[in-house]
Amino acid sequence: MKCIFIGGADRSGTTLLASLLSCIEGSVVTPESLFKTEITFEEPINTIEYSKKLNLNPNFKRWNVDLSNLNNIKHKDYKEYYSNLLCQYKPDKKIRYWIDHIPNNLRYSRQLNDVFDDCFFIHIVRDGRAVANSQISLEWGANTFLAAAKDWMNKLLYGAVTENLFPTRTISIRYEDLLDDQSPTIKSILDFIGIKETNETKSIDSSFLPEFTKSQHSLVGKGPDRSRSMDWKSKLSTQNIADYQYYAGDILMQMGYELVDTKNTKVTKSHLVRETFKELWFKKVINPSRYIRNRR
Repeated sequence: MKCIFIGGADRSGTTLLASLLSCIEGSVVTPESLFKTEITFEEPINTIEYSKKLNLNPNFKRWNVDLSNLNNIKHKDYKEYYSNLLCQYKPDKKIRYWIDHIPNNLRYSRQLNDVFDDCFFIHIVRDGRAVANSQISLEWGANTFLAAAKDWMNKLLYGAVTENLFPTRTISIRYEDLLDDQSPTIKSILDFIGIKETNETKSIDSSFLPEFTKSQHSLVGKGPDRSRSMDWKSKLSTQNIADYQYYAGDILMQMGYELVDTKNTKVTKSHLVRETFKELWFKKVINPSRYIRNRR
C-alpha cells in the first residue's frame, strides 16, 4: 500500500483535492486521521496497546471501525497495521493507495516518512487572503486577519521543508489552478506519483466526510467551482486586506499573488493591540464552546 499525504494551510482545498484523487484505481479516501500523529508510534509495535489508544481517541472514533480483528494479528510494523486498518474501514475493496488529506500532514512529514516509507506528499497552496476569508467565521483556527496571515506563512514553511526533505516524493500545486482547470493539475500529480490506472467514470467521492464538517466542505462532491477563486475580494473589507498584507504581503508576492491597493488604510499600533485581544478572546473563550457544540 502506498500513502498519498495531502497537506497545506487549513481551507486550502486538501479535502477537495482528495475527493478528486479518488478516481485512482484501488484508492481509498478516509475521514480525518489526526490520530496518526496524536498517538506516538512506539517501537516495537504492540498491536493490542496501540488499538486501545486508538479506541480512546475521539478523532479515530469517527472512522467507526472495529479493531478486534486486528488484535489477533502479529504486526511487524505500523505500516502493516494501517494497511489492515484500512481493510477494516473498506472491507469490500482491495486497497493500493491511501489518500489522507489532513492539512497538518506536512508538519509531520518526517515522522510520517519514517513509518510509511513508500509515501508521497502533496503541498496545496491557496491565496492566503482567500484562506482567511474561508476560515475566520469557523470555530477553529485564526479569528483575525493578522493572526490568519501568520498561520498561513507558518503552514507554507512546513510545505517548503517537506519539499526540501523529500524532493523526489513531494509535489506542490495551486488551488487556483485546480479550480481553473482540474485535468492538467490532476494529471501532473498522477504522473509525478507514477499512477496510470484511474477510473474516469467514477463519481467524485465525498462519503468520507464526517457529518459535522459537511457544511464546511460544500464544494466536495460537486467538482471545482471557478467562481470561488477570487470571491474574497468582494467579501473582505479594505481593513481586512490591509491587516493580512501587513504581515504576509511580501510572501504573497513571492508566491505569485498580486497585492490589493488598500488605499492607504493604516494598521496602527492601537489596531494591532485591539486585534491581539480579540484573537485571544475568541480563541480562549468563544470558540472552545462552539467547537464542542458543533461536534456534538
